[in-house]
Amino acid sequence: MPARNKLKAVLVGVGPGASTLVTPEAREIISRAEIILGWDMDLLPVRDCVAGKKVFLQDVRNYVQATRAAVREAKRTRKLLAVPRVGDPCLSSGLKGLMRALVGFEVQIHPGISSVQLAAAYACINLDESAIISFHDLGDPEEKKRYMLDCFRKGRHVITLASPDLRPGPMAKWLIQQGAPADTDALVGSALSLPEQTIVRTQLFRLVGREFPWLSVTVVINPGAPSLDQDHRLWCQWHNRNNPKQARRRR
Repeated sequence: MPARNKLKAVLVGVGPGASTLVTPEAREIISRAEIILGWDMDLLPVRDCVAGKKVFLQDVRNYVQATRAAVREAKRTRKLLAVPRVGDPCLSSGLKGLMRALVGFEVQIHPGISSVQLAAAYACINLDESAIISFHDLGDPEEKKRYMLDCFRKGRHVITLASPDLRPGPMAKWLIQQGAPADTDALVGSALSLPEQTIVRTQLFRLVGREFPWLSVTVVINPGAPSLDQDHRLWCQWHNRNNPKQARRRR
């Protein structure tokens, strides 16, 4: 007897919202799949790719049930299941729950552009000098706030994904109350990459009392982050440590 097809699922990042930022490979994967699971927002950037497919649409009331139904259908038909996720499927995407639901599947993850990347680009900061903190996912918001403050005190830029638990204005107020300089530069991006996109560049204290959509990304630009001179000095130290003969010759 021929072997049955393996159960396969692909989690696909479809960019921050604009269809122009969906990668060609993401489009190809979704076009190839026959079963689609996702929230309405996840499907919008790739709506041309999901037409005519069996779609299990998630919302706040049924997202667990829709996931189970899509998994059952994929098991029954042995067809490829694609799970589009706005942004990157490894960031605030419910990844742990999906992996639990897809036990027995061969799961691949195709990364995508996230709003965090766009916000960092607008702020002109290095992601590797930043702490990314999401208030989307479950967890103790107070613990996340303390972690955010600790990262800031250690010289990290802070990039936060807002939620009803903590929006940019209250976040700025809390940081200032904990001793962050009120004149720290900050950027808030809302609806990034979409026609209604707004970018606010300002200082931390000017965010206090302002209203922003909860689907916003805030960048707090840490004045204590390493400068170019510090980077160069550290590079020289590393180079001399790993190339002692060249270092001696320069002396």
